[in-house]
Amino acid sequence: MVVYHCCVPNCTASTRKFNKLHKYPWMQGVTFISLPNKTRNAKERRDWLRLIRRPNDWTPTKYTRICSLHFDENNNNTLPTLFPYNNFKKPLSERKTSNSTQVGTDNNLESQYMHVTLIIIMDPSLRAKLSFRLYLMFVEKLRSLAQKSQRYVSKLNYPTHKPTKDHDYSYHRDDKVLVDSSTQTEVTANDIRLLEQENDRLKHTLEDKESLSREIFVKHVTKDDKHVKFYTGVQNFAILMGIFQLLITKCSKLKYWSGKGSVNDKNYQTGNKLKPGPQRKLTDFQEFILTLVRLRLGLIDYHLADIFGISKTRVSQIFTTWITFMSGLFGKLIKWPSKQQVRKHMPHSFKMLYPKTRCIIDCTEFFFQHPRSPTAQASTYSTYKSKNTGKCLLGISPSGTFTFVSDVYGGNVSDRFITEKSGFMDYIEEGDDIMADRGFTIRDLLTEKKATLNMPPFTRKCVWGKKKRLNVNEIKQTRSIAKLRIHVERAIQRLKLFKLIGNTIAWSLKPLTNQMVKVSAFLCNLMPKLVRR
Repeated sequence: MVVYHCCVPNCTASTRKFNKLHKYPWMQGVTFISLPNKTRNAKERRDWLRLIRRPNDWTPTKYTRICSLHFDENNNNTLPTLFPYNNFKKPLSERKTSNSTQVGTDNNLESQYMHVTLIIIMDPSLRAKLSFRLYLMFVEKLRSLAQKSQRYVSKLNYPTHKPTKDHDYSYHRDDKVLVDSSTQTEVTANDIRLLEQENDRLKHTLEDKESLSREIFVKHVTKDDKHVKFYTGVQNFAILMGIFQLLITKCSKLKYWSGKGSVNDKNYQTGNKLKPGPQRKLTDFQEFILTLVRLRLGLIDYHLADIFGISKTRVSQIFTTWITFMSGLFGKLIKWPSKQQVRKHMPHSFKMLYPKTRCIIDCTEFFFQHPRSPTAQASTYSTYKSKNTGKCLLGISPSGTFTFVSDVYGGNVSDRFITEKSGFMDYIEEGDDIMADRGFTIRDLLTEKKATLNMPPFTRKCVWGKKKRLNVNEIKQTRSIAKLRIHVERAIQRLKLFKLIGNTIAWSLKPLTNQMVKVSAFLCNLMPKLVRR
């Protein structure tokens, strides 16, 4: 069965509603009438289409119908005459418009639009949900409607007598206020002036594309915890703001790094004076986000310069300044725990096998861009990786927290050399157990401190052949150590998720490698516990 819908705009009559007359009682007795024939009654068909007021590109089909609600039963005229745009030709007292909007056909709709627009603009909760462009559209429309309404009012002849109570409309004349009794909306000259100022401010914001770009990016980064974790490596927005609160008291006096000579220039800001150096385009929080995003995602200078609307040189200065500042503050927060703290948080797997373990150590290497200097090539070349690298000693507690981060040395040094020169041995106490890989030949150094080394045993040459082997007990010992020592590898994997140090480090960033590693290790310590059992 064909379903017919009324073709009049804003009319919801349909044959489907015949089955739900209890819900749509006004559909009782409604019929659907086809349009006059376009060949035999062409003129009458054109009159119908003109009255229906559909868009010019609309073309009726053989299924097009108009419901009987649009025909006047008291009029013998065959044309449909009752439509929404003429209020179905009902008496004036039953219309939902006031005299102040009777001058034009669409004045009531415009007054209602003005009322809704004012509600949206004046309500902060609704205004916050609007985009800049949509907000500007509302303001422009409201201003045009307000000016148009003033022209309507000027054309009216106001009565000198008090309106009677049998009417549902009224006039109100004031030099500054236009009152529409149907919507109860008051638009004063002060309101319009404030909206114009807001409109100008938003236009200026839209024209300043650089400022708009960085505001949108920072807002996107901090949109929710998932975005914060992806862009910055921090677990959630609350922790991100907590970190920034630690920095905000001191970052206001930061001076941009501009070479070695800038170190001796102590021209920091004091009191209410402006910051030294060139004028800042970014806020402290935007510079903080820029630093974390570059560290986490490894974005290049040019990309960040386009996002934040600043120069490539300024991005480099901001990153150098902030990563050094954060390293000086966060590096002190990577602390060596006491024996009581280690035992309190020791996972069950360590308590069962190696309850005296104080630290698990391992060395990791960071790839450097191939340097031009032969001296730099020789000092950073790693025979193990066959590339130019920097090597760093890392130590974690049994629970997986970084407790020691050494400086980054050249890739050609041994694990023993870094362990001896980095200051790690200064933290060792009597009775400590240190867990390490086979490459750490430091048993004699630990023996001097009356500590022990838990390391997988080395293979021995077979008596009956050329190959090397382990006996049954040594294999069991290797497995028990390996399944616990693997946690330091997991911690290093977390550390290298910060792409700026996880990927190949540009040679220009080599002086900042120590700072980047320490800041990344601190942020890893804020992540969920690595070893839970």
